Amino acid sequence: MAANTYAMRQMEERHMATKVDLMVWSQKMDLLAITNAKGEVSLHRLSWQKVWSLSPPGDGILATGIAWRSDGKVIAISYSNNELFLVNVENKDIIDKRTYSSPTSEDSPLIYFLCWLEERGGPKRSNNEASQNGADNYLPKLPPISRTFGSITEENNEVYEDMKKIDDQHELNLLVVGLADGRFDLSVFGLFGVGLLSIPEPKTDRILAVDVAPDLARLFVLVTSENGEIKLLAYSTSIIAKYCSEIHALGCKYGHIMSLLDYLENTMQAITEACENMLLSEMESKLSQYADSMPKGSVSADFLELLMFGVASDTLEAFLLQELTDKGIKKLSHSMELSHSNIQKLILKHLQPVGQKIAFHLSDLRGMSRLMERFQVVGIEEEAVSRSFRENGSFLVKASEVIGVTDMSLKKYKALFKWLYDVIMRLIEEGLSLPGVSEQDTAFIADYLYSLEGNAEEESDPNTPSSDPKPVSQKKRCYLDLLGQYIIDSELSDPVPSEANPWEKFLSDNPCIADHPSVIPRYTNLSLVQQHKRLKTAISNVFDRPKAMIGQKICLEEVIKLMSVTVPNPKASMRFADSTNHLVIAFIPQPNSTYFTHISVDVNQAAAATNKMNVYFKGMDCNVGYTTVDLQLFNDSALSVLLSEPADGAAVFAQIQLKRIDEASRSAAIASQMRLIDQDGDKYIDGCLLPDCRMKSLDNMRASRLAVSGGRKVAVILSENTHKVRTYELEVEEDEEEEELETTRSSTDT
Repeated sequence: MAANTYAMRQMEERHMATKVDLMVWSQKMDLLAITNAKGEVSLHRLSWQKVWSLSPPGDGILATGIAWRSDGKVIAISYSNNELFLVNVENKDIIDKRTYSSPTSEDSPLIYFLCWLEERGGPKRSNNEASQNGADNYLPKLPPISRTFGSITEENNEVYEDMKKIDDQHELNLLVVGLADGRFDLSVFGLFGVGLLSIPEPKTDRILAVDVAPDLARLFVLVTSENGEIKLLAYSTSIIAKYCSEIHALGCKYGHIMSLLDYLENTMQAITEACENMLLSEMESKLSQYADSMPKGSVSADFLELLMFGVASDTLEAFLLQELTDKGIKKLSHSMELSHSNIQKLILKHLQPVGQKIAFHLSDLRGMSRLMERFQVVGIEEEAVSRSFRENGSFLVKASEVIGVTDMSLKKYKALFKWLYDVIMRLIEEGLSLPGVSEQDTAFIADYLYSLEGNAEEESDPNTPSSDPKPVSQKKRCYLDLLGQYIIDSELSDPVPSEANPWEKFLSDNPCIADHPSVIPRYTNLSLVQQHKRLKTAISNVFDRPKAMIGQKICLEEVIKLMSVTVPNPKASMRFADSTNHLVIAFIPQPNSTYFTHISVDVNQAAAATNKMNVYFKGMDCNVGYTTVDLQLFNDSALSVLLSEPADGAAVFAQIQLKRIDEASRSAAIASQMRLIDQDGDKYIDGCLLPDCRMKSLDNMRASRLAVSGGRKVAVILSENTHKVRTYELEVEEDEEEEELETTRSSTDT
């Protein structure tokens, strides 16, 4: 029985300027992700229309792995600099980025394997299952950060509460990241870590493939060692299967909180930019140079004398007219008002709303932690959640403090700059009549001028021996900016005193109330940036414990030795077939092999039973039979194999039904009909004689690699020189294939 022709239609053929490295199809959409020798990752449709292209994070950095999330909306990309990106497929935005490190690894790339697994056949879950009251619907939507304030544009219609793209994740999925030091990382939705596991022989073994049982109760890892031994590692993940709903809820909660923290990070960056746009540093520099040429304390004294008596010294008059100038004061006043206004808007419209949303999710998480029988076993601790809730409250208190300081600073600046402008105008034009300064403004100005001259900063001569503690000179510094101290990572130089606040006075008089966990403390000396860092650390601590606890309960259950091969890293494909409840493995055991090995593993038995069969095409002799170039499991029931002709190396595509191989391996009578060869205890059958085997010669193509998608019934073939790619639509109707052949012939004749 000869193999029938496989119905497939060529869609596109393209010659690539740069060598292609990796090719992976989405299982949900006709989208192909490819990487090239420059480290670029590009997304193409079946028609080869380019969707987008993503440059590598640096020069000389290559992509080492690609994995699609099951819904096709997010793609994971690993790079040779040990960075992992999660990319939004719609617009190529990087929604998450992290870097892996290892104390034992060298300069070589650490990440070499990526795979995205999914729960199959589980119940549909809400991503807000743990909190059914829907209170999040009543919180205001986060607005985009305007161009005026930061880098997020008004035109962006992103839902900022879901920047991590998890709102439609109703089933659990796991991203597996294989590391060269023998570890592999598991994370829910590619975000929430649930375990950093190790393989038994980390120095010699490498991961070839990973899959999971449909109910997530067992994780299967196919590894190969340096000496070519192939083993199947079975890990018990019953903790994930038993508490799947809880882990799903935690993963969603983690994704929402991380989305909000990203928005908060952008807001803090915009506040910093708005503060840096003020031109106060220029005036501070001029005042400091002026103070450096004057006796200590004379700058504040001269300005106060000018305020009280209207008389300016000669040096001060020259400074006002030549250094500050009327135009400089007007420009500075405008810059200051704009920056203060922007900062207030950023805090009121962006920072406080996102802080309130974080408070809601942390409060929700605290309620989840009190369901001890459900969430404590997976590592959520109420004390850690409460600590992060208080840190979020302290951060919001500090934000309110910044608003008050901004408002007071703005009033003082306006009064100061108006007065300075009037003084300069009077000096320019004597007898000019201008309105006087109000009593309140005079108090603002006097208060500002009194604290104008800061402490002297010592400058040591670098040529002076370190044993000589005496400084060579002292440089004076004048401080104008009270707001900028909140936007740097250091304690406040001029904190707001707590004595003026009745609530804080009450707490200081009643320490028993101040120490109550429900009371949100105000850290007097901390800046807004420091509070932000404390908040991120506290939230990180909440989710670090679940990763450790869940990972500790995932254990290696069984090691199954399959066979030995002659290459340390053979091409392999593995899939858990839900229909037969067997683990299906296919791999090419040696270079230029005329056969591939198919192994079916019944993992439900106490001692896993394996069923092995080798499949060749036409003959075992390389001068007669086809060479097996590449293979990939098409779906639960079919295997796609890329072959090359023995004579000229022309590519041939073959599609084999797995059940036919199983039938031949279990029945000697069936196997004998397929030219069974028994060699050293191993059985070989001719794949061309398998029932339902379909083959197709690919004209003008010497191939090296293939990638298929059973969900979308598409394939891509890469040429031997890795510069030419062809896309195919598979399992088309016969008349469609004939029409395509006629079109090809017509094009050739033309």
